[in-house]
Amino acid sequence: MKTARTLIIIVLLFTSLSLFAQSPNRPPLKANIPFAFSVEGHLLPAGDYLIQAGTTERAIRIVSVDGKHAAVVNTVTQHASSRSANGRLVLQKCGDEYCLTEVWGKDDDFSRSPMVSKRHTTTEQSGGGAETNIVLAYAGH
Repeated sequence: MKTARTLIIIVLLFTSLSLFAQSPNRPPLKANIPFAFSVEGHLLPAGDYLIQAGTTERAIRIVSVDGKHAAVVNTVTQHASSRSANGRLVLQKCGDEYCLTEVWGKDDDFSRSPMVSKRHTTTEQSGGGAETNIVLAYAGH
């Protein structure tokens, strides 16, 4: 009985590792973000970025094209009633800070929403209006 349980655990472990190691079939999104922004506590400068969805729909990797700046963040999937016509990033400005709030892939019927910072949430709750900016992104390198 103990051997069977150990064997099942080993099989599940190898299955989960192989799923994690596989890369998604979709190319990363590329976007030029004209201002510094934060995502889950990471402050990233303005510039060209590649955004790659992880193999689980929960993680995204954001890396500058020059490779100097990067962040891997967990997201919450938000389903939509229709598909997105294009890839886009939604950033909201609260105070003097832009925060990445949604990532949409072309033809996706869901967005990935990173956790927003406490400062961003506090500013929204205090009645400070959030300015929304949409940056178009395209698939490819």
